[in-house]
Amino acid sequence: MSQPFRRALIRDEQFALQPARRSKWCRAVALLAALTACQGAIEAPGASGDDPAGASGGASAATGGNGGSGGSEPGTGGGGGELLPLDLDPGRTALRRLNRVEYSNTLRDLLGTTERPGDSLPQDEVVEGMDTVGSALSFALVHLEVMESKTRELLDELFALPASDPRRARVLVCEPSAADAACTRQVLSTFARRAYRRPVLDQEIDGLVDLVDRAQAAGNGFAESLQAGLQAVLLSPHFIYRVEVSGTPTASEPERLSSHELATRLSYFLWSSMPDDALAQAADEDRLADDAGLRAELERMLLDPKAKALTENFAGQWLPIRRLSTISPDPALFPSYDEGLRLAAAEETALFFEALVAEDLPLETLLSADFTFVNARLAEHYGLGGVTGDAFVRVSTAGTPRQGLLTQASYLMATSPPNRTSPVKRGIWVLEQLLCSPPPPVPNDIDVPPLDLPENATVRQTLEAHRANPSCAGCHAIIDPLGLGFESFDAIGAYRTSENGQEVDVSGVLDGVPYETTEELIQRLVQDDRLAGCLAQQLLTYGVGRSFHHDAARAYARALAQHTVQAGQDRWQQFLTAVVMSEAFQTRRPEAP
Repeated sequence: MSQPFRRALIRDEQFALQPARRSKWCRAVALLAALTACQGAIEAPGASGDDPAGASGGASAATGGNGGSGGSEPGTGGGGGELLPLDLDPGRTALRRLNRVEYSNTLRDLLGTTERPGDSLPQDEVVEGMDTVGSALSFALVHLEVMESKTRELLDELFALPASDPRRARVLVCEPSAADAACTRQVLSTFARRAYRRPVLDQEIDGLVDLVDRAQAAGNGFAESLQAGLQAVLLSPHFIYRVEVSGTPTASEPERLSSHELATRLSYFLWSSMPDDALAQAADEDRLADDAGLRAELERMLLDPKAKALTENFAGQWLPIRRLSTISPDPALFPSYDEGLRLAAAEETALFFEALVAEDLPLETLLSADFTFVNARLAEHYGLGGVTGDAFVRVSTAGTPRQGLLTQASYLMATSPPNRTSPVKRGIWVLEQLLCSPPPPVPNDIDVPPLDLPENATVRQTLEAHRANPSCAGCHAIIDPLGLGFESFDAIGAYRTSENGQEVDVSGVLDGVPYETTEELIQRLVQDDRLAGCLAQQLLTYGVGRSFHHDAARAYARALAQHTVQAGQDRWQQFLTAVVMSEAFQTRRPEAP
């Protein structure tokens, strides 16, 4: 375990031993058990050796690839042509702490709580747009303090429930007592098995039982002592981290995850939470080693209500849903904007993504769909009639200016400053999030002289004057056409035909080829091979927990997308299946260079 985490445990243990602390013995022994679990290596059950867990991939190794960054050219993604080599890049996945959402969801499924203890943890760092990248999920003393406090509160709540309560019975699988050592061991073993998301060793349970015994010997009651044992499980790195330990640390080739590690990776990918009993049983029986068994679990899990987490946490970060919490349109310029509109815009895109996956629609439907979801507030904003109430309904957008994600209010609002539209921000979002081809960074020494603009100049006229500067023309020739095509939508996503008294012009030139309408621009994006390759890259970053930004990793994602699309697997569930069945998802690279 990493030194910072070990030091945090030691410091908090010393704090817990101060005389005036409530239940000081139980708190100290729980932390001591966690500290003991951190000594030396985190090993797979039955493994031996001295490979330190901290060596499971540092920040530099976890970024993957051979270095380099930047965009790919059109035509190198998931479309036709000769198949690209599907060579797994040399990136490694660092030992991954549960992020805030995963921590809350896992305690929900483990203890049956409706609380969100992860909300009290520090914000998780975002890498490549995702908060699931292991190298960025650090651990500090404040994490331990929050976890110690919250787990104690949750266990106090659990033990206060009557014996007949299903939540209590889920954890206390028998009614333990000081005289029933077998039941105590069964409770600890069952709980640790679920919390660690793998089979537990006898010596691990021996340590927990010994902790309970020592707590009783110090004068604590049996219930409080048993709580200390359960809390030790929840403070163990085997719970806090998603431990994936290579069987052969010195191996030179990627090694397949164990069935339980694969089950954990799959459940956190789709559910942002621990495996359920059915998935755990499939891992116990090694059914995930078989393609058919893995596909069957994937299909089952996508039908589960917990699959909504894929929308909330993957789509919420990849698409502009979460970004909406930061917008603040100028009320003087946009008096019709209100909180109800913001919430409706976020819900529209979430329901839209859910439909893409649930109905296994073609990938291109993301941009070309002729339907969406609205309530009365959003329907009014879009000029759609016949919708009443707060409930969202599916409506056709055929014959309207709305077509797919890029005409939804979430994208249009999240990429606009408070007082106007921004084709630059809209274009950069498309390049970064949909095509994985970010523009070059702005030079530090660039000189932008004041622009000579007519009165009431439009945003388009402003950008045209800006592009007249040779220092700016190169980047803006790439960015601007991807945003100008959506100028018929204002900064809060309302349709418009004029700006500052002038007719809105949505035409542009993309990659040397002109387009005249928003629909033409969208069709050009639908046909861009980079779209499927970028989706693969985004899903792999989120699901595997490391960056796929560098050259070799990007090449692997593009090749995976191309192989999948050319095999006719170009629908959403098919694409998710391809990611799960990929070598990148099912393996981890050992520590040998």
